[in-house]
Amino acid sequence: MATDVVPVLNERIENSFKTNVMRDRRIAQISKRIRDGTATFVDGHDYAERLGENLSKALIQNLNADTLPDGRLYYNIAKRTVTPALENNYNLTNDMAADIQKILDESAGIGLNAVRADFPKERIQGLIDKMTADGITLEEALVWLAEPIINNSEAFFDDFIDSNAKFRNDVGLKATLTRTADPKCCDWCAALAGTYDYDSAPPDIYRRHEFCRCTVTYQSGKKSQNVWNRRSWESSSDELNRRKAIGDNDQGQSAMERIEAAAQIERDRIIQNFMDETGYDRRTAGKATRNKSPAEIQKEINKIRERQRLIQEGGSPRR
Repeated sequence: MATDVVPVLNERIENSFKTNVMRDRRIAQISKRIRDGTATFVDGHDYAERLGENLSKALIQNLNADTLPDGRLYYNIAKRTVTPALENNYNLTNDMAADIQKILDESAGIGLNAVRADFPKERIQGLIDKMTADGITLEEALVWLAEPIINNSEAFFDDFIDSNAKFRNDVGLKATLTRTADPKCCDWCAALAGTYDYDSAPPDIYRRHEFCRCTVTYQSGKKSQNVWNRRSWESSSDELNRRKAIGDNDQGQSAMERIEAAAQIERDRIIQNFMDETGYDRRTAGKATRNKSPAEIQKEINKIRERQRLIQEGGSPRR
């Protein structure tokens, strides 16, 4: 009778994953921010992404020609190793996201509990089916243990965001969704970036292609701007703090220093407005607005918003 290799494989995968996570500086940084009460949903996305990367390494390291019977990833083995490993990432992601939700709620005076997203059984089953399809080689199977594992870990966090945004919107707390484009994203992702009312968000707002690192976050119970109807937007706390710091230091400054400070405030305002209008991150907004006139900046914003409008009306990411 053939020996069941799954228990040994699961132990090795778990140990490799734990070692990878313990050595991950970004995860350590985010964990500290959670303990300090300063973590945000952007940190939550990064945490989920890093969990996916570490799990992918652990799976590829331990599911190989030397450890698998006949050097093949059979369905029974994939089902009993990859699925529980992803379930663990799902649990870690939801626990972490709930901790961040609690931090944000306490600062906003909201007394609701976080909603746990359902584990996407069908999506993970589809992944298992692909890596164990008839005639697939081990090399081809391992491709499904690379980026798709990271992508699914990101999706666990996206599912948490969607579940909680929907819950809060349904109970009367106005929810808005924000998709922020990664600086190296494709044109499709760049066009989809923006802030939307939950009920009118594009159906593809959570959709990811391979190697997509865009983030989707939400806000509830606060005034925000919808890029489609141009409602008012409250200045971010970072911008307000920068302005306050500059104002507090006015005393004792030379005329030139005050001019430079005022110029920096205006520069911050331009960048923040570009971010609010397009959903782009600060780095990208800074590059897009540098050394440009107000008319040129507005022209660029209009182009981006037109692409976003077309995406909202129907489109699909490039594969």
